[in-house]
Amino acid sequence: MLDAAGPVCQLSFAAARDDESDALFVPQAVWISLFPQADRSQQCVAVASLRPTTSASRSMVCWARSHEDADRALVPPAWLASHGHVFHDNTAITLIPVKLVTLTEAIITPLSEDAYAAASSEAFLDSTVFHDNTILRQGHISSFSREALGMNGHVSDTPTTALLYRIEMAEPVLQGRARRGETRLVLLQPEDSELDDSASHGVDFEDEDDAFEIDEAFLGNTISASQTPRSTAANGATDGPMYNSSLGHHSVFTVASLAASLSAADDCTVYSIAQSIHGRRLVKVVGDDALSLHTCEARGSPVLLHNAGFRAADSDLTLLPSSFGSGPPPVPTARSVTISRVGSPVSINKQHQTSFLLKLKHHFEDRKRLVKKGDMIAVSLDTNVARSAQADGEEGHVEEGRVEVEERVAAANAVVFFIVTNVELDTLPNGVQAGTARDAYAATTYGELGCWVDSGVTRMIQSGVDHAYVPAVEEYLFYGTGLRPVLPKDGKDAGSPPTSVAGSLLTSTGSPLTSATSPFGQFLNIVSVIHSRRAVDLDLKLSVLLKGARGCGKYTCASWIAQRMGMHLMEINCYDLLGDNDTQTQATMKMRFAQAAECSPCVLVLRHIDALAQTSKVQESGKEPSIVNVLRECVDEAQQAWRVTEYPVVVVGTTSEPGQVPMGVLSCFKHEINFEAPDEATRHAMLEMSMAGLTTSPDVSVAHLAQQTAALVAANLNDLVRHAKATAVGRTVRLTGSDAGSLVAAGISLTAHDFDTALNKVRASYSTKVGAPKIPNVTWDDVGGLADVKADILDTIQLPLDHPELFASGMKQRSGILLYGPPGTGKTLLAKAVATSCSLNFFSVKGPELLNMYIGESEANVRRVFQRARDARPCVVFFDELDSIAPKRGNHGDSGGVMDRIVSQLLAELDGMASGGADVFVIGATNRPDLLDPALLRPGRFDRMLYLGVSDTHEAQLRILEALTRKFKLDPALDLRVISERCPFNYTGADFYALCSDAMLNAMSRKAEELEEVISSINGKGPLSDHPYPLTPQYYLAELASPGEIEVLVRTEDFDVALRNLVPSVSQGEMDHYREVQKRFSQVDS
Repeated sequence: MLDAAGPVCQLSFAAARDDESDALFVPQAVWISLFPQADRSQQCVAVASLRPTTSASRSMVCWARSHEDADRALVPPAWLASHGHVFHDNTAITLIPVKLVTLTEAIITPLSEDAYAAASSEAFLDSTVFHDNTILRQGHISSFSREALGMNGHVSDTPTTALLYRIEMAEPVLQGRARRGETRLVLLQPEDSELDDSASHGVDFEDEDDAFEIDEAFLGNTISASQTPRSTAANGATDGPMYNSSLGHHSVFTVASLAASLSAADDCTVYSIAQSIHGRRLVKVVGDDALSLHTCEARGSPVLLHNAGFRAADSDLTLLPSSFGSGPPPVPTARSVTISRVGSPVSINKQHQTSFLLKLKHHFEDRKRLVKKGDMIAVSLDTNVARSAQADGEEGHVEEGRVEVEERVAAANAVVFFIVTNVELDTLPNGVQAGTARDAYAATTYGELGCWVDSGVTRMIQSGVDHAYVPAVEEYLFYGTGLRPVLPKDGKDAGSPPTSVAGSLLTSTGSPLTSATSPFGQFLNIVSVIHSRRAVDLDLKLSVLLKGARGCGKYTCASWIAQRMGMHLMEINCYDLLGDNDTQTQATMKMRFAQAAECSPCVLVLRHIDALAQTSKVQESGKEPSIVNVLRECVDEAQQAWRVTEYPVVVVGTTSEPGQVPMGVLSCFKHEINFEAPDEATRHAMLEMSMAGLTTSPDVSVAHLAQQTAALVAANLNDLVRHAKATAVGRTVRLTGSDAGSLVAAGISLTAHDFDTALNKVRASYSTKVGAPKIPNVTWDDVGGLADVKADILDTIQLPLDHPELFASGMKQRSGILLYGPPGTGKTLLAKAVATSCSLNFFSVKGPELLNMYIGESEANVRRVFQRARDARPCVVFFDELDSIAPKRGNHGDSGGVMDRIVSQLLAELDGMASGGADVFVIGATNRPDLLDPALLRPGRFDRMLYLGVSDTHEAQLRILEALTRKFKLDPALDLRVISERCPFNYTGADFYALCSDAMLNAMSRKAEELEEVISSINGKGPLSDHPYPLTPQYYLAELASPGEIEVLVRTEDFDVALRNLVPSVSQGEMDHYREVQKRFSQVDS
């Protein structure tokens, strides 16, 4: 029973006989392996299933005890129902020793008035909730006996009824113990006075959000539950979610009433005939109302439904009653079965051949299989284990036992398909021909509905390689593992792990990721012709170029297309194609295209095709690479192969630098699809996919995250979730002091603070040169005065946002604003406040960030700035010190005319903004508008100029002081109006900021001196009892000081000192100069 030694054990389980047990009993040998030095009769373990029912099924933390007579784990019968996500089949479970985490807070709802009354007893709480053996699990219902109440008299005379409590929330982990004095317990008032039906209040642990996942390498010797279902099920890559391994190989799941209607005996498990336009076959129909299926909905493994004829969106699968009921049908046993493998990147690789043939052998040795001619069989394998075994074997021979043992605990990452090409039975009765029986019983006995394959009787022949469209098993096998990108479903279940595969990959307009206008929708529209013979006759080209930023989802889109169309996926990194010379490169490319033809129907993805520009002769001759002709020939040959075999090879190229791809290479692709930065709705869908299976706290809003992640692409969003996970683990480790393995086993909830911290890290890594757009947090309360400028700037920006219909007729909008005036007057602060009030992303760019020593890179940086702004729309681009990057052309003698080219590029981008809609606004700030190139100030560019001067009234200065000191603690005797009347009119906003900062610093210095005097006075009186001598300021502040002593109040005298020492940043003569500049650029009189 024991599969692994050390800190992790795998063993089978069975129901314990003791219904009152509250612990898991394990065999003595397993106990010694897990706890070699245990000094207690029970230990805490995390139990996880080897076949998780979801993408991240949470492990169960419980107590374990040793049992001398047990040969497997003995599970309390009640756990089999309440923790079905762990004990959902009879395969095996994983046991991992963990430390029980103490909760800091638990919110509990009593499910009856009696339970609520009982919880008011301290003695009852001590003997139940705060008991050392009690483990609280978020989302689970805890049941306590009334015997714990003793004679307190709080409940009614119903001693047989247990007291039920639902654990609404547990912090900082989802499973742990509560301790008095350490755990804050919150008791909620029950909504119902009586618990009418305790089952109706039950919360299925499986339906809750799943726990936090973490990479095995992070945990060291402690590993969490396997995230990948193993595949020993027949006709399916895995037994799949919620399907019992003994039934999944030929079972269809429906509601119980539909299953009963197919049987005269009203059985919920019956044999039925599945009929479609592709034929009919025998299936087992299992009725289970717990699956929450619709009346006419059936579920099953993808390969089974494919074999039953459900292969397209418009396919109907009819279930006909049979006379067999739940008994064994009279199906004959095949004399011999011939199977051919389906060509795929894995099956044509000789390195994996021994491994998947062994898996095929185990597939049929495991149990009798019901097959029919034309059926498809799928087996999964771990290519890493197979490759390692091949390397250690001798000339391709691998020991059978070794592969079996290693792959039993390995994570499957690939699937190999086989097709049943011929089935031979014993001689049919005289006068009967195969396929002619009309009676269901006769058809069954003649093998027309399927036949048994018994490894002891049937002769198995594996011969040849075939081509075929295959069912999509990625959802079924790889969901949540990160090994394969899974095409999302639409609707309310879009973020949930799959429980049915049939029809789940059909495109719908409900999700922005798969809508008709999305890159996936455009791609699907191109390749949807592959099933039409007329497309071959018309010579329609199946070559597509996907271009977009790194991490935008180009390869994922190609993978989704392969899943949707039932094609294989083959990937080639063009950098790996490059050899020492062009001859080697061309030979490698031809070989890889030939392999793709063997795998047809296939989607061949050429990643980084810009690498083909780096062949050896390009830089010498300046001509296009010679490999272009080879690529063109390979694409044409793939097109001709489609005509011959009727199975196409779709050639897909991807690049993030289309400008570096030679024109000859681009000409090989007849279709182009551009991936733009995702909008808010698309980011929302991407985040939901990335966060599927994670437990988040109530303060986490996916909509808010989608709004805050403007300009980030899919890879950045995945990084965001990954960083949030790591942050949550680190936070919980610091809070509890427990090891990461125990915390992951108990489950961790991600908070909004975790995502905020992660978002800052992602933004920092997103750009290292010119920053990343984000919504600032500057309100109008931070801006004192400037009311007239505020109104003007909001009219320019907010009007197009609130009323886009005004500009729908083609009327040009003003998208450029120039703020000019003396330094320190609040130009940057004003721009941030506008972006915050309008919920716009703010993109601040400073002149030197755009300059680059290489020719053409400075102009490219300007283009990238505006492209990022378009990606982050609605967005405000703020150019600070605009005169440093856009001076008058022709006045500077820099080598190469860099500044002139930057100005020209900036003008071109501004013209594009003026006609590009109401999404991007450009705000420039300068102290010297007279130094700017005059072309910038023409209509359609920076045509709205706003002067920000100093405050010319004491009332305006007062508003600035009130804004700057709104977070200060001011002395009641302080009058800011008096302070403002003492300020000259050449103080800028920066000067007032310095004034207030100096005043606060003076107040803090004064308070420090007062505390020093107090401490000196105390030390002068001699040592104090229970305190060190002499007292230090640090000790006094931490242990003895009262809140009033450390409170810092800013007084009038503090402002007096600051005023005396403050030197204005702008002299009166400079102010006169700025007023002259204002007269030149504005119609407003000074």
